Amino acid sequence: MKELLDDRVLGAIRWIDAVSLAPIPLPLVVSSQHLRFIRNLSGLTVVTKADGLEAYTRTFNLDELPPGQQVAVASLVHEGQVEDPSGTYLPAKFTLPLPRNPSPEVLPPDNRRPANSLFTPVDVPLLPSPKARAAAGWAQVRVLILGADDVPMRNALARVVTPGDHTILGCGLADARGEAVVFMPGLKLFGPGATAEEVVSVVTEARLEIVPPTDASAIIDWTALRDKAAKPADIDPVPLQLRAGRTYSRVYPFPP
Repeated sequence: MKELLDDRVLGAIRWIDAVSLAPIPLPLVVSSQHLRFIRNLSGLTVVTKADGLEAYTRTFNLDELPPGQQVAVASLVHEGQVEDPSGTYLPAKFTLPLPRNPSPEVLPPDNRRPANSLFTPVDVPLLPSPKARAAAGWAQVRVLILGADDVPMRNALARVVTPGDHTILGCGLADARGEAVVFMPGLKLFGPGATAEEVVSVVTEARLEIVPPTDASAIIDWTALRDKAAKPADIDPVPLQLRAGRTYSRVYPFPP
């Protein structure tokens, strides 16, 4: 007896290390009340069913869908969450706009796909947990973030930025213990000195900012905090003098 298994692909998610921007090969646990997933051989999380797109999973040709069953591209935004059983990455919420654009066309001059293309995975960045290891040459800032009565402030964002143009050098999120780690790759080790023969070590000046969570949930979308302004009391008054490969420690609340 033969059994027919028939699935449609509604989109795909590629999990990205928020520090290195490399794809995450680990088998992650992905869940949603409105989406169904499978993991393919390339490590992508593929969406095979979605609330509101039932008609899309019953047809081979979307052009044949009656107008009443057609849904505008990216008009449905479904939420899910991802967890790493190994504990290397922190859990995170994410949102996925559906349906994806099914057009197979590529756009000149670089042959890129159109926005929200079905053929381009959606990249979702995940933050390393404090137990993750820094790669060689990465600077890191480890922060213990406490709230009222010294209770750990879970899901507070630690952000290291340059003082002039506020360029974000790295972000970290506090775990249940209030511990966060900010990894910063790519800092310069050496630079030119006063003469052509002289080489000096490079120090990158930065500052540490804390952004308290706005969501009391145990799992949040950390990217919602990434660009929020920090209050003056949440900015470390002691500048960071960063060097590649070094580790720095801080405790929040910061001293006055």
